[in-house]
Parts: sequence; C-alpha cells; structure tokens
Amino acid sequence: MFEGSRYEVRQKIAIGNKYVISEGGEDILQSAQKKLRLKEDFRFTDVDGGEELFKVKADSVLDTAAAYDIEDSRTGERVGSVKRSVMSMFKHEYQLLGPDGNVVATVKEDSWLRAFVRRQLTTWLPFAYGVEASDGSEVGRIEGAFSLRDRYSVTVTGDVDPRLLVIAAVVIDAIEGN
Repeated sequence: MFEGSRYEVRQKIAIGNKYVISEGGEDILQSAQKKLRLKEDFRFTDVDGGEELFKVKADSVLDTAAAYDIEDSRTGERVGSVKRSVMSMFKHEYQLLGPDGNVVATVKEDSWLRAFVRRQLTTWLPFAYGVEASDGSEVGRIEGAFSLRDRYSVTVTGDVDPRLLVIAAVVIDAIEGN
C-alpha cells in the first residue's frame, strides 16, 4: 500500500462524503467524513476488513483556519497536515506539512481563469491541482475527471509522501465541496 506513483480517488454515491482510493487498479482504502462534528473528522479504513488505518482531524472549528492533521491509526505516527493557504479565497491553495510541521509541498489550483469559471459559471469543469515542493519543482498532480461523482487521479512525481498527498486530495475535495 502506497508503494506506487499513481492513485485514483472516487467519491461514492452516498449520503455524506465517502471515498474509495485505489492503487494500480486495486481498492486499498475507503473513507468517510464523520457528520455532526464541530471539527472535521475523516476515517480511512481497509476496504476488506474495515480496520481503521488513518484518521484526519481538524485542529480548530473554523474551516478557514484549520489544519487537518493526518495520523497513522496503527502506529500513532503523524503523517503530516493539510492547511488552507491565505491565498485560497480566489484560487484553491493548500500547504502540505510534514510530520515535523514544516511545509513540504503546496497544492495549487491550475489557473485563475479556470477557478473563476468553476465558481461562477459551472461546476462541471473538473478541478486540477499542481503540487510543488518548496523549491518550486513539481512533485505531483491531482486531476479531476468528468463523472457523476468526483473522481481524481493523483500522481506522485517527486519527493512527497504519497500517503500525505492522496489523503490531502480527499480532504481538499470534501471541504471544498468540489
């Protein structure tokens, strides 16, 4: 699990935000966003046995100021965090923080024009994000596809923890309501 470079995130047709994550065509995780919580709360479980593998919790009640902490449920290890950037009001931008709290990458929506079109004219234009390391080099992509429910391909091309990037794609989709 999380040994490849290409993943697919599919939102399930269900009440609430539920997702299935696959690697190499095989489902590896499923996720559900817990409802009626003051702070956002996601659980990622094994698709076969339902064992909790990762959990994501917001560190504050306010969505705009929250960091979403990702933890390996089996080891208690902090994988990292996802935090909305101040610039995210007009064009989605998130910082990916490593286990030590330092920025390891930034997830940026593809263009200002497409961002405007998505928000003002149609929600049918799929979202696309570039993932850049601190030095500006591309370390991944998150690209939406046309479908009834949200579907993204996540590609890791550089030095970023795939667990952090893939789980971040789910969190971003859920909180943005893409």
